[in-house]
Amino acid sequence: MEGFVPKDRPSRHNRTLGDPPPPSKEKPNADGDRKAQELGDLYFAADNFAVALEYYRRALENEDRRGEGANQESLLKTGTQIVECLRHRGDLNEAVEALHDLHRKLRPHVTREQIGRLSSRLGILLFERGRYRPAHRAASLAYRLLRDTTLNLDLGHTEMCLGAIALRTGEWNSARDHFESAIATYRRADYQSGMAVGYNNLGLLHKNQCRFKESVRFLEQALRISERSGHYHDAATYVHNLGLVHDKMGDWDLAEEHYRRGLQMYTEVGYAAGRARALGCLGNLKRKRRDWGQAEELIRESLALATERGYPRETILAREALGDYFLDRGVLLEARREFETAFTMADQVAPDSDLTVELLRRLGEVHLAALELEPAVRFAERALVSARRLGDRLEEACSLKLIGLASAETGDLDQARGYLDQASEVLQQIGKRYELAKLCFSAGLAWRKRARRGKSRAILDESVSYLRRAVAGFESFGLSELTAGALLELARSEMHRGLTDEAVIHLDHAASLFTDREDPALEHQIEAFQREVEQGLIEGTSAQSNEFAAFDEIRRVLRVEEGEGSLQEILAMLVRRSGAARGCVVAPATDGSATVLAAAGFSLRVAQDLLRELLARVGAERLGSGPVVSSRAGVDPRFRDFPASHALSPRTSLVIMPLSLPSGQAGFLYLDRPADAPLGAFKQREVNLIAALSNYISVAILEMQRRELARENVSLRGRLLGAADDHGIITRSRELLEIISLLERVGPSDATILIEGETGSGKGLLARAIHASSNRANRPLIQVNCAALPEPLLESELFGHVQGAFTGAVREKAGLFVEANGGTLFLDEVDKTTITIQGKLLQVLDNREVRPVGGNKSTKVDVRVLCATNVNLKSRIAKGEFLEDLYYRLNDICFRVPPLRERPEDIPLLVDHSLQRFAAEMGKAIHAVEPEVLRLFAELPWRGNVRELEKVIKRMVVLANDGEPLSMRLVPRELLRAEEEVSDSPATLKAEVAKVERKLIGQALERNGWNKLRAARALSLSYPTLLQKIKIYQLDRRLVIRQRS
Repeated sequence: MEGFVPKDRPSRHNRTLGDPPPPSKEKPNADGDRKAQELGDLYFAADNFAVALEYYRRALENEDRRGEGANQESLLKTGTQIVECLRHRGDLNEAVEALHDLHRKLRPHVTREQIGRLSSRLGILLFERGRYRPAHRAASLAYRLLRDTTLNLDLGHTEMCLGAIALRTGEWNSARDHFESAIATYRRADYQSGMAVGYNNLGLLHKNQCRFKESVRFLEQALRISERSGHYHDAATYVHNLGLVHDKMGDWDLAEEHYRRGLQMYTEVGYAAGRARALGCLGNLKRKRRDWGQAEELIRESLALATERGYPRETILAREALGDYFLDRGVLLEARREFETAFTMADQVAPDSDLTVELLRRLGEVHLAALELEPAVRFAERALVSARRLGDRLEEACSLKLIGLASAETGDLDQARGYLDQASEVLQQIGKRYELAKLCFSAGLAWRKRARRGKSRAILDESVSYLRRAVAGFESFGLSELTAGALLELARSEMHRGLTDEAVIHLDHAASLFTDREDPALEHQIEAFQREVEQGLIEGTSAQSNEFAAFDEIRRVLRVEEGEGSLQEILAMLVRRSGAARGCVVAPATDGSATVLAAAGFSLRVAQDLLRELLARVGAERLGSGPVVSSRAGVDPRFRDFPASHALSPRTSLVIMPLSLPSGQAGFLYLDRPADAPLGAFKQREVNLIAALSNYISVAILEMQRRELARENVSLRGRLLGAADDHGIITRSRELLEIISLLERVGPSDATILIEGETGSGKGLLARAIHASSNRANRPLIQVNCAALPEPLLESELFGHVQGAFTGAVREKAGLFVEANGGTLFLDEVDKTTITIQGKLLQVLDNREVRPVGGNKSTKVDVRVLCATNVNLKSRIAKGEFLEDLYYRLNDICFRVPPLRERPEDIPLLVDHSLQRFAAEMGKAIHAVEPEVLRLFAELPWRGNVRELEKVIKRMVVLANDGEPLSMRLVPRELLRAEEEVSDSPATLKAEVAKVERKLIGQALERNGWNKLRAARALSLSYPTLLQKIKIYQLDRRLVIRQRS
């Protein structure tokens, strides 16, 4: 926690910042002093305290050399700014010396108000050094001297200092009064930075009282004010404090992001105390996550920095964190040494404060871990009294937990249960899920320990209940090691209860959590206990239960084999395990008829013959409706007249088991064996086994069908994508790929094709693709835009003219129909033609003859006509603007090109293609587009379709620096406005559904702390589906946080 008292912000000036000034040897000069003061103010406002300090010292030196003529107010102002620079660099001892030096310079003419301002600064410095009692004396003196003046800023700083001291010493009501009074004082002076610090302090006050939502609200309000005012140093503090609150709330990912952002900001402004705090907090977070290496490194770095710079509170916090680290690792002597050292320092700096309560409780935990129960209870009770006096509910709960666990060790479970229930209730009220999970874990171990001694089933049941809650709690945080450890202990408790199966399940779950060997010792413990449990299972297993091995064998086959191989191997195994002589699997073929997919003990041909007889005599409906069992098939009326070639003797025993296949498909498993064989007819146990294992047969069939369908889909998609690439069409849109597939089929014909689609959607590209896939590909493709030419000129262009046909016709012109003879003519925007030209077009298409304008002879032509339009021609026909006969003549086949907004999956491809093209043209090394840009592009309506997208990319490439990715900075403003307006504009159903889906998924992720598994459950989606949609909608947590901040 930090940032309790704001720094004075001098007004900013529009001046160019220069280098630090050299030492001045000139005589005092008013203009020079003023310039040095102004430059110091500029650097101070920009958080560049080192350079500001040099300018302020120069100004103070010049003013001081004036002797008796020195301006007292100038001395005070410049001197206090020097103190502030040193304070915000973390040089607190030097700052105190500078303050005393300033006091000497102001003598003997110092006023009451000046003493009040100096005392206020001294109180702040002493507070930040952790000397709360002298700080309170200095701040109280300042408050008495300033409260009746108009010096609102100094009075506000003093009230803020008094509030901070009260907060640190546990006087929370007094702290709140001082903070609220300070905010009111700053508001009178319109001092935004001071108000921000006041809101920050109220946020910290609510955090200490575990009112986290209120805390976040105040801290975010402080951050908004500081960012709006450009106060980077203050913003770093508020970001760090938000990390503290999220850490307390259990939002560890968000906490780490805030800590790291705060650390970066502290480093940039050179604030060493802030860096020490941020490093310590990151180390603590890594400890909670069991990242031991990083945890120790970060904590020791924090301790070294705090010790070197003489920060007592930061040093105490770092030692406390290091003690926690050693306690969690089981190094009790080192943990105790760190806690005792930290407690001695805290007792000197701030007795009966939040630090002393935390350290008392931690010393109790060390004694409990060493089974030194008397001192453990003594420290816990002292901590409990202090926590309740301070109103610190978290420490109250932790102290109650400690007393409860100590009571359990003595065997007084009733007393222990009472303390632990109180602790659980408090932790639930303040939302401390992690601490609650730790409590349940410790209680589970303590209860099992007592049960082993007293052999009480009820106590073991309580142990299991506690440990299950611990597993759920650790798992909700994604803490794999802690979860695995809790599962191991839960398995041990289940074994004590005699529930071996439950123990196996928990151990299997625990073993699955180790992917990177985070904790080899714990993993070894799990493996060793797993072997112990498995050995017990082996010893307790009878020979008659060996059929369960069949399930393991099938699972192995399904993991290893694929398609037909797995089906054949499962059938062979089933025949062997059931004692059958032969068997086959029957399922519908692609044409719907029943066929044999696999056979064992006889050939597929013989099995297919047997299937035909079964269908003819028993019937498909009966075979698929339920199991059929016959002990003597040869005398069974259903099978008695089978041909001898099928070897169904009077003593043949058979089982026909229907298979569960999708969509009501009929399939079955057939097995038989001689009834006079050693095993005899099929018994109930064997039929039960066949029924159970037949489900795996169904799974294998479904997997085979799925793989076949996947192969067909891949093949089809490959052909479609290949066709699209061949024609230079960039798409992954299913609808557009189907159009390309269709045009490849109609390309070789001479059918007239009408292409409908919005402007810029790629109609011309499709026309070229149709021509390229036709038999006329080596003949000319001539394109004309009917909207670009007036009627007389268009008529002449299309049909030609003879010499003298009209003014300016000085020579004959053949016309585009004649030029395209043998090839293709593409009429773009054919709807823009007049009725007259439409009539002539109809005549050409009907007669295959062209008569030029002014001529009386017709010329035979062989031309394929393709047309394109961006309007509904049927509506033009209804208005009398387009000939109906021509419409049907042009419309042998009609394609509709989907607009870009209906195929957002194409946008990344088109962006990448355009970027490569324009970057190469302009000689720029630009290869990347930021995700925010792609997200924006996916949500825009793109009324100009691909053409508009290409122009936007070209403009962004022109504006981008060489090597710079395309970012939101380069997006045209009109597109950003379009995004804001898009919700008010008509949109397709597909786009609206995507927008709603993206919003719901984002909200679910935020509600569940960005835990994807819990979000998938909340949305009733499968985990892979959620991951796919997160990728489609680019729902990246860091991006969301960055956009909000």
